[in-house]
Amino acid sequence: MDPALQLDSLERALTRLGIRLVEEELPEEAHIDGGLCTVEGQLVLYVSPTAPPWRRAEVLLRALRRLPHGDVWLPPEIRRLLQSDHFCGNPVRLVGLKGEGKT
Repeated sequence: MDPALQLDSLERALTRLGIRLVEEELPEEAHIDGGLCTVEGQLVLYVSPTAPPWRRAEVLLRALRRLPHGDVWLPPEIRRLLQSDHFCGNPVRLVGLKGEGKT
């Protein structure tokens, strides 16, 4: 699956679950590319617009993994990543890139 399609699938799944996605640069001192939080009673997922695709995917996968996603349709490839215990720290598996954007 194309990396852009993977990111799109993850974003659509999260919005179906009622999560508001916000692209916003986070303070450098936070040392994160995004995360799930509650703002005024609503779940919001902040994602850095400058994060490489594999890091964006990691943020989205971590958030989706914390939520009840069993009833949301996901491509089999995304479902396998969610069920894996080793998706974090392995950007090649996240979006099928071979070293692009690694920092």
